[in-house]
Amino acid sequence: MNKSDFFQSLLAVLRDEVQHAIQASKDAAEYATNEESKADSQWDTQGLEASYLAAGQAGQARQWAAAIESLQSDREDLLKPKVQIALGALFSCDFGDSVEHFFFAGTAGGQTIESEGVAVTVITAQSPLAGRLLGRKSGESFRMPNGTLGQVLTVA
Repeated sequence: MNKSDFFQSLLAVLRDEVQHAIQASKDAAEYATNEESKADSQWDTQGLEASYLAAGQAGQARQWAAAIESLQSDREDLLKPKVQIALGALFSCDFGDSVEHFFFAGTAGGQTIESEGVAVTVITAQSPLAGRLLGRKSGESFRMPNGTLGQVLTVA
C-alpha cells in the first residue's frame, strides 16, 4: 500500500469531517435562532439545546481542523519509511483470525480510512494497541491484554 496515497485519503476524510461539522453547527445555530424554536414556556428548552449543539459541532470542527494542521506539519516525518512501529508507520498485523492494517499518527485516532480496497485504522500513542506494538518489527509477535496473540506482518 502506498503510504503517500493513504495519507492523502486520510486528509481528505478529515476535511470532509470538518465540512460536515461546520454545516451541522450552522444548521443547529439557525434552528436555535429560528422563530419556531422560541420557548413556549420556561420548560421549553429546544432553542437552548440547539445552541449547545451548535457550540459542540463548532468545537468538533476546530478539533478536526487542528488534526489536519498537525498531520500536515508532521507530513515529512510521517511519510518517511519505517522499519519498526513508530509515529508514521503504516503496518499490518495478523491476529490469527484476521489481518488488520493500521497507521500510527499523533492525532485522528479511531478514524478508519479505505485505501486501495483495505480498511486502515489510525491509532495514536494513547491507544492500548500502540503500547503493545511500539518498537516492534515485521515478524515479531505480541500479546494483547485479553490474551490474543498477534504478529506484525509488515511495517512501512
